[in-house]
Amino acid sequence: MDELINPTVVDNLASIMRDHGRVDTTALLATAETLSGRRLRARVDTVRAGILATLPSSYRGTVALTDAMFEDSRLDGWMIWPLSEALVHRALDGSTTVAFDDVHRVLAKLTTRLSGEFAIRDLLIADHRRSLAIIGEWTGSPDDHVRRLASEGTRPRLPWAKQVPALIAAPGVTRSILDKLVADPSEYVRRSVGNHLNDISRDHPDTATAIAADWTAEHCATPTVRRGLRTLIKRGDLDALTLLGFSTTKLGLEPPALHADHVHIGETLPYTVTVQNLGDSDANVVIDVVLTSPTATGGSTEKVFKLARRLIPGNGTVTVSGKRSFTPLSTRTIRAGRHSLTTQANGQRSAPTFFDVNA
Repeated sequence: MDELINPTVVDNLASIMRDHGRVDTTALLATAETLSGRRLRARVDTVRAGILATLPSSYRGTVALTDAMFEDSRLDGWMIWPLSEALVHRALDGSTTVAFDDVHRVLAKLTTRLSGEFAIRDLLIADHRRSLAIIGEWTGSPDDHVRRLASEGTRPRLPWAKQVPALIAAPGVTRSILDKLVADPSEYVRRSVGNHLNDISRDHPDTATAIAADWTAEHCATPTVRRGLRTLIKRGDLDALTLLGFSTTKLGLEPPALHADHVHIGETLPYTVTVQNLGDSDANVVIDVVLTSPTATGGSTEKVFKLARRLIPGNGTVTVSGKRSFTPLSTRTIRAGRHSLTTQANGQRSAPTFFDVNA
């Protein structure tokens, strides 16, 4: 992911800027030499600084150049991210409502080439009420990228983005946007709505389930609701489980049966889990496994992984097989030491099964 912003992206953006404006791109081109070894967020910040040193000093001059560049089909992809953030910086630097409002227009254009969800966060931090009033109008846009930006850019806990405390503290401020988009014809937009609701559920579970209940009654928006309540389902939230039709009957859970008592980093560990329905009626069950791993500070952390959904007959039993990879990824560090797997079904948990991960 870090390589999404690379020297080629910088060179191409500099070429476009030179072709459409009388600008000196020396500062921008110099950033290409400093990207190696940096993470994605740091690369965006570095290139944004180079863009600001290249763009005209006024917002009016900056937006005129950007509008001209937009007519060039080469202005596309990941170069949009640092460019859009530079535009917002210039707009806020001017401290005028005209620039504040107009830069929303520019972001709505740029988001059709790559999402403006990161740049819009600074506008929300500066004045979330004024920004949300403009964003709300995007829900009626004929372009699904713009409609998605209305939902995605206002997510309370958008990954890779700055937090907007007002959105976390008061989830109701984005409700009108989500209500207009929950039944959107584009799955691309509906998935964003589901992710937005899931963000709300992390801090305000009761609010999230209340919104989901309204959507279920009005729109039968089951896939979106299921996506929006996935964190609460993993937590075993009773209201979320009931809303999605999962049974709350008592279950009998056996600890995962592992194929080995140890695994090396880079290998995969197969396992099976068994769940018994202790009630007389059929039970709709979502089955997960919980991986508990050591942290660098000597503590532990856990992560819930989806495994299966099953309808278990009354007094019946189901066994499900799975496997857990211990291959390191850029987003996942694997540490040697004592780990455990636990069976979870409809929020209920078994005893853990312990195993060792060796280097």
